[in-house]
Amino acid sequence: MGGVTSSVAAKLAFFPPSPPSYEVVTEPESGVVRLSRYHHRENVEVLRLPTRRGTEIVALYVRNPMAAFTVLYSHGNAADLGQMYELFLELSIHLRVNLLGYDYSGYGQSSGKPTEQNTYADIETAYKCLIENYGAKEEEIILYGQSVGSGPTVDLAARLPHLRAIMLHSPILSGLRVMYPVKRTYWFDIYKNIDKISLVNCPVLVIHGTSDEVVDFSHGKKLWELCNEKYEPLWLKGGKHCDLELFPEYLKHVKKFISTVEKSPSQRSTWRKSAEQFEPPRQSTDCFEPSRKSIDRREKSRQSTEKSRSKDQRTTNVENLEKIKISFDQMEKSRRSLDCFEKSRKNIDQLDRGRKIKPVVIKKQLCLHFLPINRRFGRRTGRGTSIDSMPPDPLICSSSEEIGTAAIKRAIRALRKRHLLEEGAHAPAINALSRPLVAQGLEWKEKAENLELELQQCYKAHTRLSEQLVVEIAECRKSKALVQEKEESINNLQNDISLAREENLQIKQDLDEKTKALDLLMSENQSLKAQLEEIRLKLKKTETENKDLIDRWMLEKMNSAEKLNEVNAMYEDMMQQLKVSSIEQLARQQVDGIVRQREAGYVDHAESTVPSSCKHTIHAHEGGCGSILFQHNSDKLISGGQDRTVKIWDTKSGTLSSTLHGCLGSLLDLAITHDNRFIIAASSSNNLYVWETSSGRVRHTLTGHTDKVCAVDASKVSSRNLLSAAYDHTMKVWDLVKGYCTNTIIFQSNCNSLSYTMDGLTFCSGHVDGNLRIWDSRMGKVVGEVAAHSQAVTSIYVSQSGNLLLTSGRDNLHNLFDLRTLEICGTFRANGNRVASNWSRSCISPDEKCVTAGSSDGSIYIWSRLNNNMLSILEGHSSPVLSCAYGGPGNTLASADKNGNLCIWC
Repeated sequence: MGGVTSSVAAKLAFFPPSPPSYEVVTEPESGVVRLSRYHHRENVEVLRLPTRRGTEIVALYVRNPMAAFTVLYSHGNAADLGQMYELFLELSIHLRVNLLGYDYSGYGQSSGKPTEQNTYADIETAYKCLIENYGAKEEEIILYGQSVGSGPTVDLAARLPHLRAIMLHSPILSGLRVMYPVKRTYWFDIYKNIDKISLVNCPVLVIHGTSDEVVDFSHGKKLWELCNEKYEPLWLKGGKHCDLELFPEYLKHVKKFISTVEKSPSQRSTWRKSAEQFEPPRQSTDCFEPSRKSIDRREKSRQSTEKSRSKDQRTTNVENLEKIKISFDQMEKSRRSLDCFEKSRKNIDQLDRGRKIKPVVIKKQLCLHFLPINRRFGRRTGRGTSIDSMPPDPLICSSSEEIGTAAIKRAIRALRKRHLLEEGAHAPAINALSRPLVAQGLEWKEKAENLELELQQCYKAHTRLSEQLVVEIAECRKSKALVQEKEESINNLQNDISLAREENLQIKQDLDEKTKALDLLMSENQSLKAQLEEIRLKLKKTETENKDLIDRWMLEKMNSAEKLNEVNAMYEDMMQQLKVSSIEQLARQQVDGIVRQREAGYVDHAESTVPSSCKHTIHAHEGGCGSILFQHNSDKLISGGQDRTVKIWDTKSGTLSSTLHGCLGSLLDLAITHDNRFIIAASSSNNLYVWETSSGRVRHTLTGHTDKVCAVDASKVSSRNLLSAAYDHTMKVWDLVKGYCTNTIIFQSNCNSLSYTMDGLTFCSGHVDGNLRIWDSRMGKVVGEVAAHSQAVTSIYVSQSGNLLLTSGRDNLHNLFDLRTLEICGTFRANGNRVASNWSRSCISPDEKCVTAGSSDGSIYIWSRLNNNMLSILEGHSSPVLSCAYGGPGNTLASADKNGNLCIWC
C-alpha cells in the first residue's frame, strides 16, 4: 500500500466477521481436526498452515475421488470458512473438483492482521500446500477469486505461467476504484487488478451481477475486456453482490467452463476465436433457462451401487419412451388424415365461391346457345354489315335468361344436397379421429410430468449416491491402509518370533557354556582360596620383616642426620672463611662448576653460524609433526607426531635410528632427561609416556590429568623430577623413579608451554591469558608474574646460561626476558611471520646470539639477539612450521612442519 500503514488499510478495506463463525476443534480420541459447527467428514480435512510472514492460516480441503482439477477458492470480504463450508461441499460435488478454501490472516481462526501483503502470503501458502501435500500440479489448478479475493487470485495467476484457468466472481479493478471511479492508478491503491490482469496467460471467466450495489458491474466488464484469453462471461441480470450462486445459470456456466478448459489448447482455439468476435454478452432475463445438453463427458451419471434398482428404472424408462414413440406415430397419421379433411373443406369453399360466378357465365352460354345460326356466325351482308352487329331479339333473350336462371337454381340445389351428404359422411370420421388424439395428449402430458418427477428423484438419488460413494471410497482406502498395516505388523511379529526363537537357542547355548565355565571357575576359586591363605601367611611374615627394616632404617636416618648436621656446620665455617679471604665469588664459581660437572656433565658449545640451506628433508610422521628436540651432546634428533610414534634420527645422514611405540594419542610435546636416559612425551590421550632410551621400552605411563597434556619438561640438574601441564587447569610434578605424582598445582588460565630453569629450583609457564609466571618447584607457588603478550603464549625457552627466557605469542611477537629481573630485553617481529598454533615452539641458539622461530607461511625467521635485526629467512617447508630446535656439537638447526616433514639446516 505504499505509504499508507497496514492498520489504516485494514480498517478501510477488510471486514472480518466478529466474532468468527467457527472454532477449530481437535477430537481427543481420534485426533481429528474439524470445524466446531460441523461433524467430521471423511473427505474433508482442516489444516493449519504457517505463512512466510509469520502468521498461521486455517484451510479447508474437500476431496472428490472423481476430480481431475483442484480449485483454490479465495472468498470475499466479511466471510470465513464457517459460512462457506456448505457451499464448498456443493461446488465440489456438482463441479467434480477437489477444492481448497482458506481464511485470510485475521479472518476466522487465522492469526495475524488482514493486510494486502498478508493475503498474498496466504494464497502462496495455500498453493504450496496443494503442490507439496496433495501432489497437485500447476496445470491441474484453477484459481477462484470472489470480490476482494480477486486481488490475491490475480496476483498469483500473474506469476504462474502454466495455470489451468482462473474464475473471477464479482471482481474489483482496484481498492480505490470501488469507492470512487478514478481514471488512473495511484501509488497508495491496493489490489491493482487492472494492471495485473494483462499478465495472466490462461483462460479467464468473469461472473458479475448487473445490479451489484457493492462492486459496480463496470469492474467485471472492464477486466473481461483486458484479458488475454477471454471466455464467454456471465452477466446475471438483476444479480447483486452476494446472491449470484442462487441463479441456475451460475452452476451451468461454471460447469461448461471447466469442461472446456479440460480440453487441450488446440481444441480450445474455437471458443477463443468466438470470444474475440463475441457480440454483446447475453444477459439472463429470468431465473430459469431450458435445460441444454452438457458437453462435459463426465456429466454422465456415475454407476450406482444399487445396480438392480437403477437397471429396473432404466428398463421402465425405455418402455415409456417406446410407448411415447408409438403414440407420436399415431398422432402423425391422424395429422395426415386431418390434412386430407382440410383439403376437402377447401374444395367445398372453392365451390361456394364458384356459385357466385357461374350464373353469369351460364347465362352467356345459354344466350349463345339459343341464338340463330346466322347470328352466331358472323356472315357479312352486301353493305358490309355482319350478322353479329345486328341487335338481338328481345323475345329470345328473355326466354334464354329464364332458362339459365332455372338451370342455375337446379345446380345449386344439387350442390347443396351433395355438400350435406359429404358433411354427414365425414362427421363420424372427424369425431373418431379427434377423440383418441385428445385422450392421448392428456395421457402423454401426465406421463411427461411423471417422468420429470422421476428425473428429479434420480438427480437427488444421484447426489446422495455420489456423497455415499465419496464416503465409501474414503472408508475403503482407510480399510486398505489398515489391512496393509495389520499385514505389516503380522510380518513384523513373525520376524520377531523367529528372531526370539533364534535368540532363545543362542541363550540356551550361552547358558550351557556359562554353566561349564562356572564349574571351572568354582574349582579355580577353591584353588585361589588356598593360594590366598598362603599369601596371607606370607604377608604376616613380610609385615614383621618390614617392621624390623623400618626400625633399622630409622636408626640409619638418625645417623645420617647427625652426619648432615656436621656437614652443614663445616659448610658454614667454610663460608665464613671465604668471606674473610675476599675471594668469595671465585670460590662460588669453582664450587658451582664442580657440582654442575658432577651432576650434568660439562658442555662446551661452539659458536653457531646462521644456516642458509636445507641439508636433509625427511617425511617423518603422517598427519604432522608437533615437537622436536636434540639429545644432550649428541647429533640424534627426537621427533613426535600425529601418528602416535616417537622417532630418533641421525642428523648427519638423515636416517632413522629407532622408533618408540606405545602411545595412544597424538604427541604434543617432548622432553629428555639431562643424562639422556629417559624420553618423555605429552599426549592428547591425557597421559604421559616415559621410554628408556637404551631399550626403547615404555618405563612408565603417568596418569592423572583429565584433559590433553600439552607441555612437558625434565629438570636440568636431576633425572628424577618431571613437570607437565594439561588443559585441565593443572600442572603436576612427577617422580620419574617411582612413577607417581608428587605435587599438583591448580591455576585459572590453561598453560601452553613450560620449562625448568637451569638450577631446577624454579620453573616458568606461559598461559592462554598471555601472562608469564615463575613458580617455586618445591612450594608450588607463584614467585613472579608478568604480562608477556596481548594474546596466548605459545612457547617458552630458557637459554643455556639460564639468564634469558624467550616467549612467543599468538600476537606474532617474540619477547626476550631477563630471568633475574623479568624485564624485556628484546622484541622480535617480522611482517610475514605468523605463529601457526597454540603450541608453536621457538628457540635460542646455544651461543645466545640468534633467535629462531617458524611461521605459518612455511618460512623460518632468524634474528640477531644483540641488535634485533633480521639475519635470514629460510624457505624449505610447504606447510606451517610448528617447532624449531638447536643441538649437536655443531649447533645444527632442525625444524618440523604440519605435514610431518623435518628439515636439517646447515
